[in-house]
This record gives sequence, C-alpha cells and structure tokens, in this order.
Amino acid sequence: MAQREDKLRNLILLGSIFALVGIGLSLYSLVHHIELKTLGSTTFACNISDTLSCDDIANSKYAEDPWGNPVGVYGIGYFLGLLALLVTARVKEHLRKDALQAYGVLVVIGVLVSITFGSISHFIIGKICPTCVGVYLVTLVQLAVLFFSREAIPGPMNVKSVTNGAWYSIIALALVIAGYSVFKPRTSPHLKLDNARTAEEVGLKDEGAPPAQSKAVGPLALLDASPSPSVKIDLSAYSGLGEDFHKGSPDAKVKIVEFADFQCPACSHASKALKQVHAEFGDKILVVFKNFPLDSSCNSSVQTKMHAHACTAARLARCAGTAGKFWPMHDRLFENQSSIDETSLTAWAKELGLSDAQIKECKESKDVLAKIQDDARQASEAGLQGTPTLFINGQKYNGNVDVETMRSIIQALLAG
Repeated sequence: MAQREDKLRNLILLGSIFALVGIGLSLYSLVHHIELKTLGSTTFACNISDTLSCDDIANSKYAEDPWGNPVGVYGIGYFLGLLALLVTARVKEHLRKDALQAYGVLVVIGVLVSITFGSISHFIIGKICPTCVGVYLVTLVQLAVLFFSREAIPGPMNVKSVTNGAWYSIIALALVIAGYSVFKPRTSPHLKLDNARTAEEVGLKDEGAPPAQSKAVGPLALLDASPSPSVKIDLSAYSGLGEDFHKGSPDAKVKIVEFADFQCPACSHASKALKQVHAEFGDKILVVFKNFPLDSSCNSSVQTKMHAHACTAARLARCAGTAGKFWPMHDRLFENQSSIDETSLTAWAKELGLSDAQIKECKESKDVLAKIQDDARQASEAGLQGTPTLFINGQKYNGNVDVETMRSIIQALLAG
C-alpha cells in the first residue's frame, strides 16, 4: 500500500511538472507561429540552421488545422488537460480512477501524435523544428513516468472510466481554442499599414499588368481573385529614385515583384525558389526585387528594429548593384544570413569590388536611403503585412514561395 502511494505521488508530481513544461513549449510555439504569420519571419532561437528551422515548419500546411488554429494551441490544450486530470486525481479521490485511466490513454495518444508529426517533419517537409522536438520528448517522458508508476492507476481499465475522465481534457482544449479565437491578433502589431488605400489610389498601378482574375482555378487560385494592388516597376537606372534590380526580360509575360528583407529566413527560401524558376524560364519571366527591411531605422512602417542589420544590408546590396553586382550580393546575403553583421557586410561588399570610400558613401547616401524608403512605402500602401510578399502580374500571391508552386503558376500564366 505504501509503495503504491509513493508511486501515485511520483506520478502526479512528475506528470504535473512535465505537463507544465509541455505547456511552456507549446506556448512558445504558438507565439512563434503568430509572429511568423504576422511578420513573415522571426528571429526566434529555434531557427538554428537551414535544416533546424521552426519558421519552415510553421510555414508548412501541417502547422494549422483547417480552421486556422496553430498546432501550438492543441499542444497547450493537451498538456493543460493532462495537468487537469492529475490535479483531479490528487484532490478528488472518488474521481481518481477515471482521471488516471484517462491520463494514461491520453499519454499514449500524445506519443503516437508526436511520432506522426515527427515523421511528417522529417520525411515530408525535410526540416526539423527544435521546439517541436522538445514537445515530442516531453510526451516520451510522460510515457516513461506512466510506465514506472503504472501500479498507481486503479483498475481494471474500462471505456466508461476513460470517457468520464477524458471530459476534463476536452473541456481544457475547448477553452484554449475558444480563447485563441477571441484573442488572436487580427493585424500585425509591428506594421502600421494603411490597408484602406489601394495601390491604384496612390498611383502605384503597373499599366503592363493584366487585371486580377475573378474566377481563378488551379494554381492561379493562389492569386488575389478580386482586383488587387500592384506596384510600380522602375527598370531604368535613370527613373525616379533609381532602378529596381531585376533579371529577365522587361517584356516578359509574367512579372514577379518580390518585397523582401535580407535577414528574413522565409525570404532566403523564397530567393532560392525564384532563382531556380528564373533559371528554368529565363526571359519568359521578369523577377524584380524590392526592399522591405524589418528595421525601423529605414522603414517607417515598422515600429521596431526586428532585424538590426536589415537596413545596412539593403543599402550595400543597392550599392553593389550600381557596380553591376546586385545579384551576387543578393545571393551572398541570403546564403550567409545567419552570419550577417556590420563586419561581414563590409567584408562581402569589399569582396565584390567596393572600396572603403564607396562603402562609407553608400551607408551615408540619402539617395540610396530614399529608394529603400520608397520601396517600403509602396509595400505599405499596397497592404503588405510581412515578408516575403510577392505580386505576380499585379496580383498579390497568397501561398508558400516554393519551386513547384511557382512553376505551376508561371506555366499557367504563360499558357493563358
């Protein structure tokens, strides 16, 4: 009897501790997901490398349910449910059997779900989310605690007891989902955007772009169906505040305009996809790069210095462009994104042929700053809410920027 009581105490204590750890990790995952969907990229510690990336996992279709609830919401509800069952078993002796039997079943279910999501992450997405791995480990620890304290669970197991106890978890999950639905952010807390004004109203319409499609099908369904804002494309070095650096033919049937931040992880992946589709389609498409640094020092649409070196990176990329080296600098920045700092930026600019004097002049140039600010202004007035954001033939693109999807859209537009 004493041994069973000891195991019961251990089960409730250790199970509760690791349930709290699971809640913490799931909350971290939820906050990360919200920031990623709001801003397009994050600087969270779980973005360690190209393979170990929470951003990539959160950008996948597996990160939300069909109603837009992130997986983190379910994690919080799940572990909160486990905690509720353990507390019930501790304070309500007459409900202990129901609570602990339901706890045991839910722990096993949690492990199976973790194995499923881990397999999807590794074998389908090809990335690993460190925070998710932490959650998986917590479910395994819960299983170990359950196994070594199994004698503390009153028997025999029966469906009625499990069902009665499971209601605590169902209620906990329902409350978390309801709370998220009520309090989730509707707009970016970091961007001050004027969504009421369209690009047409502020003179940003690209006359060469076709009108938005009203009944798009197939891959074109990822483009805004209603008339959407388009942006101005400057292809001459002598136009306005300076050219938009581009590759492909100005007369191409498909024009892709990308607003990006050189320190944005999602932008790095998008750049690789656009580079590959340009290599495939050549002058059949035009790819245009515009700056939207998530850095308040050069972008008034952003309230914080989320990416401390984004403005300097944008400046030096444009300066490299005046020497015909924009795309080499563009690629260097995205390929070495995790190493970006003031020293590295200067070193890379020198490697591409810029002198110390040119770099100093670039960092202080009002003209370069004005062009970056103009890009950001266009983006804000067109309703941009994060990076990367693409406009394809004047229509805002609303999907992941991957090679397969880009290829499908380009082929559909070329065939139209």
